[in-house]
Amino acid sequence: MRKLLFLFIFSVLSLTTFAHGGDFVTIDNVNIEETEFSYVYHFQFNNIKKRTLSDITIELIINGKPVQLIEVKSIDKTVPFIEREFTILKEGFDLENDIVQIEVTKIYGKRLHWGGWDSPNLTLKKRLALSRFRYKKDSDTLQKQSNTLFSESYADAPWRMKKTDNNGNLNSVPVHGFIHDADRIQGITLQVDYINIKIKNASDNSFGPPLKYNMLNDAAFKAMFSAKSPNDPQLEIQEFKPSSFISSTNYTMDFNESSDLFGDNFVEVDAPYWYFTFNIPPSDLAGYEDIIDIEFTFSFSNFTIGDEVIGLRVFRSDEDIPKLTDWYRGDTHLHSFFTQNSAEIGLPIESTIEAGRLIGLDWFTSTDHTSDYDNYGGGNVNTNWNKIQQIVKNLNLVNNDFKVIAGQEVATNNAQGDLVHMLAYPSFSDPFSLPFLSDGNGDLTSTSSTISNVVNLLENSDGFSYAAHPFATADKLPTVPVGGGIWNLGELTFPANGQDFPVTGGEIICNETNSTSDILSLNENEFIKNRIKGAQIWNVRNGRSTPSGSELDPWNVRGNSDPFDVEDTASYSHHVKKFRQGQEIVNHVNKLGLIQRNSNENLTNWKMYISAGADAHGSFNFTNTDDFGGFGDINTNAVGKLTTIVYSPNGLGADGEHVLESLYNGNSTLSDGPIATIGISDNGNDTESEILMGQDTIINTLTLNDYFFNINYVSTNEFGDFTEFRIIAGTEDGEIIKTLQLPNTNGSNYLSYSLQNILDSLFVGSTVPDEKYFYIRAELETYKDYSSNAAIHGTSYDIFHSFTNPIWIKLQEVLEVTEFELDAFPNPFKGDINLTIKNPTDQPVKINFYNDLGQLISSTLHTVNGIKTVVIPMTKLNLSAGMYTVRASVVTTDANGGTEELSDTEKIYKID
Repeated sequence: MRKLLFLFIFSVLSLTTFAHGGDFVTIDNVNIEETEFSYVYHFQFNNIKKRTLSDITIELIINGKPVQLIEVKSIDKTVPFIEREFTILKEGFDLENDIVQIEVTKIYGKRLHWGGWDSPNLTLKKRLALSRFRYKKDSDTLQKQSNTLFSESYADAPWRMKKTDNNGNLNSVPVHGFIHDADRIQGITLQVDYINIKIKNASDNSFGPPLKYNMLNDAAFKAMFSAKSPNDPQLEIQEFKPSSFISSTNYTMDFNESSDLFGDNFVEVDAPYWYFTFNIPPSDLAGYEDIIDIEFTFSFSNFTIGDEVIGLRVFRSDEDIPKLTDWYRGDTHLHSFFTQNSAEIGLPIESTIEAGRLIGLDWFTSTDHTSDYDNYGGGNVNTNWNKIQQIVKNLNLVNNDFKVIAGQEVATNNAQGDLVHMLAYPSFSDPFSLPFLSDGNGDLTSTSSTISNVVNLLENSDGFSYAAHPFATADKLPTVPVGGGIWNLGELTFPANGQDFPVTGGEIICNETNSTSDILSLNENEFIKNRIKGAQIWNVRNGRSTPSGSELDPWNVRGNSDPFDVEDTASYSHHVKKFRQGQEIVNHVNKLGLIQRNSNENLTNWKMYISAGADAHGSFNFTNTDDFGGFGDINTNAVGKLTTIVYSPNGLGADGEHVLESLYNGNSTLSDGPIATIGISDNGNDTESEILMGQDTIINTLTLNDYFFNINYVSTNEFGDFTEFRIIAGTEDGEIIKTLQLPNTNGSNYLSYSLQNILDSLFVGSTVPDEKYFYIRAELETYKDYSSNAAIHGTSYDIFHSFTNPIWIKLQEVLEVTEFELDAFPNPFKGDINLTIKNPTDQPVKINFYNDLGQLISSTLHTVNGIKTVVIPMTKLNLSAGMYTVRASVVTTDANGGTEELSDTEKIYKID
């Protein structure tokens, strides 16, 4: 998993003391002893929290350059301090003017500014100068955020995967190695000596020797690598060259492209990006249990840089992730390496596809921060946006079974002028039509964009959006440094800010009633702002977490770190609590939409859909995105932990256009494992649904017996047994919840009920709304017992969910679709034709005239609500004497824009 480092500008540190302590340690009692040839800096390393510390690195830095280091394997919690020293030769050293710093740069193997000591001559001016010195690029300034002080070394692997392929053969396990910002290492060029990969059963206590392939020929060995970084000067990507390494009797891969005077072999990495995926072959996995641990070691030739060791745990399953025919699982909110700021970095799209496919995804949307697009590739936002679109297009050409959609997470201002995020997607008619939408002004520069601006740009490009993590108390973006806020409902009929969510609890911060709504439109015929189709209210599955000190090995596969703890399900930062708070807002919006649509038949955009996405930044195995500057935690969120499953009977589309269409129309359900879907059959056939989630429909109460309510629900052993299935009806007065008794506890199941019976069960003791829209949605819950293997899973149980989008229904008595008669008698006649039309629908009526050969000679459309006399002048028809057939029919438009004549009636007229 990735390793994050952070730059702390020295100017913010106190100048009243030379020591600057961290949360865990300080460097104190520095005494300088002068000898004949040197100065000896004696110091005390204080364990102020009295915790057991391990893998500690203390560096001596002179004028901003690290020159020496001391490594301490561990300090027991009972030891309050240790004493150490650095020796500096007098030759070439100016005690009065040279700046000396003693910095604790690693604890638990994690590189951060843990604490240290500065020489007394480190003035504010010199602090700022040193902070500039830490960048190698002249183009970088103090106003430009960087996510690292040095470089980062990552390793990642899928958190879960299918153990075997469709033929029953073991799947390889892809392990992605990634070095980022090697160009920013101080004073040296990073030299990668070798990489070792070890595996073991999760139930075993220790790893064996590293995987080695010296018995293979070079071609067979190099064939194990994929997703290799190309030579891309525009994005400053350094090529991962197969010629730069060999197999070895000692290491998994031994780099030998360059060498030094001491005979050390290595490859120099001096670029922002260098990466590859190594696929552990099935031959090395034979005989292993389903759950395996991986130890990945970067070893460097540079003496000032210690090895980076990352621990991963992969859960392999004999079963696929739950699936349904014509339904495709994806992640609506993911970040690639086109996201890069002071706290967050993503991974390459091609490696994300490799991991995502094995995790069980069929697609994902790459939604990188628009505020980051000037952080790389020369800083030209449109060039970088065109670049990611081209990468996506090329990858979609070679991946028929997996599609990527290039979207954006737009940085924009809410009604209060605070920063919020908006997930923007392209038109489903052209997945590459989305322009760069806003805010390429840097991470700390406020945006001039507003939600209305983005909506207008989406309107012009036929795109659409979902509000990103918009309403929950814990989803507010941080005030420092980004001036973050939260989406504002701005609605008087929901409790205001400072009150508690009525059902879920927790303080409401998304309803400033004195401010304009970020969601609702001011247009009287438009309810939700145009081009906002929904809200991504399920974001980041943080089921287990661990303190930031365990950043490199939170699964504790190496046995020397703090393992994951179960996240408190009562906390309002827990992913289900955040979802429930967001759901309360969406339910309220949909309640208001019902009220307004039922009083205004011309109202548009009156339904709000929901979606789910992991919001992962790389993060195939676990995430440390929330660990910012040593604060926060690492959790089990990862790619595909939260998914949106779309209905797409025509497949994904060449570039995901069918996925986009389903997202646009809300034909989707949400899942963190199991799946629940609902639908309605309108033709008496209960085996297939014609009316889908996200759609609205008028149901004829006279033929209600022809309608069936269909349910699919799926789980596997991996995600546990069904514990609850709830059907919820939403009306103008609120929601009604009923629990359905399920006949099975696992597997793939299909149930079909008479819609009349479902409505009778839901509306017991109350009246089903008549000639008013209401909605039906569903929720599924499963329970997985880990009590026999709790130490490996990090918990004794887990609960998984699926949440459907609603179906909106209006019950209405529909008589004969059209009835008409001739008012003017006798027949034949010579004057105008008067037709009495009885139309109980709100659809237009088409009137056609046919001659005695059955040929259409006239067709007109008329608006008829109820009973109306339509006068058709004979002068317009220009008919000669003879027999004619007049036919009236109701015309409706389907979801795809096509028209259909529902039914008709006709009479024959004679004209003299």
